[in-house]
Amino acid sequence: MSSNQSTFQSTPNSSPGFFSFNSSNPGSPKNRPCSHSLSLLLVLLLFLGGIMSSCDVADADENDTDTVKMRELSAQEQILVEGSNDFTFALLGKLAETASDESFFASPLSISMAFGMALNGADGETYEQMRGFFGHDGLSNEEINTAFRDLIDLLTRLDPQVRMEIANSVWYRRGFEVLEEFLQTNAEYFDAEIADLDFGDPAAVDIINGWISDKTNGLIDEMIEEIGPDVVMYLINAIYFKADWTVQFDPDDTRDEKFTTGTGEQIDVPMMRVREAFGYFENGDWQVVDLPYGDGAFSFTAFLPADRHNLGEFAGALTRQEFDAITSQIVEDTVNVYLPRFEIDYDYEDIMEDLQAMGLTLPFLAGEADFSRIHPEEELFISNVMHRAVIKVDEEGSEAAAVTVIEISRTSVGPQELTIRLDRPFLFFIRENNSNTILFKGKYAG
Repeated sequence: MSSNQSTFQSTPNSSPGFFSFNSSNPGSPKNRPCSHSLSLLLVLLLFLGGIMSSCDVADADENDTDTVKMRELSAQEQILVEGSNDFTFALLGKLAETASDESFFASPLSISMAFGMALNGADGETYEQMRGFFGHDGLSNEEINTAFRDLIDLLTRLDPQVRMEIANSVWYRRGFEVLEEFLQTNAEYFDAEIADLDFGDPAAVDIINGWISDKTNGLIDEMIEEIGPDVVMYLINAIYFKADWTVQFDPDDTRDEKFTTGTGEQIDVPMMRVREAFGYFENGDWQVVDLPYGDGAFSFTAFLPADRHNLGEFAGALTRQEFDAITSQIVEDTVNVYLPRFEIDYDYEDIMEDLQAMGLTLPFLAGEADFSRIHPEEELFISNVMHRAVIKVDEEGSEAAAVTVIEISRTSVGPQELTIRLDRPFLFFIRENNSNTILFKGKYAG
């Protein structure tokens, strides 16, 4: 059987089988000093990560193999960065619309990377739509994979004072044949762990959730509640970030102060404060401060709208081009910074609907999606996308994690078992069957 037609099937056993693929490519993550990858995007607008196209980085010890110096991005990497950032601001606009009065937090790169793994199984119009949606037009599949791998390797090891980790995994139903090339490509370029698992075993949910908890240092411990009978695969990306401020806030200076919410309500929040030299920019629309982490390779960049602007409405108009223009004008100055100490745990429940509204449709259509590079004879489609992100910001620094789960199912064929789950409020009646006379009626709401 040729390499592009061969399938990968595990042998039955009682535990998940993890498989790694040896690659002769010296650039493979398996052959690099650092096995964990990491995110391209940091915190922007207190919830989104902005990619760094250039950094002022302290020179690293040339003998330290765990640290790299910033370099110019390749043309392929630059296309990937611009596409990822365009997606960031498109997603910002959608979230600003659907969650206008609430806090939210997400990792566009986690979503992009999970779909990057899925792209390796897509073909035809489905492949073209996914590639265009994430801004990868002009790049071949191999160039996309290589750009992800090289950028992740660069940014993962850029600042030894920042803990940034990314983990990818592919979980598939035991007995379901998967093309070996799909698994090997994701193992090579995304450093994905490959595991077959008995999805019919109730313990399978705990095994996958346990992997997620481990890769996010316990910040996110549950994503999957149950595995349906048609689900054949999960593609999972997990990001973990932890870093101390370069200039920390003194806890003794933190005190409760008023904070005006999006609805105009005033609430008390613990407000941290510091006066120091920070990157700063201001125009008629935005006031921007850049708070560095660690050795300064990464930073927390906060955008505060002018008083006349409503953030929920104004944020949706922010573009990558405007963001690039603003951040390129940031200069260092002495700034009094007041920043709330806060935590956000955001479960992005509408992500699949939002992606469809933004134009990504084919991967979700049963019978029309083309994932023949996963299995050439099965009609597969993305049946669910889950995304959750957590951030904690305090006087010492920030800790954040994000997980994206892509669920792939096969199109149901033939008659299905009928099921009713009375697991939400329902009406009930007591009747006489011959005359159909209703004697009692009721509603059970729990």
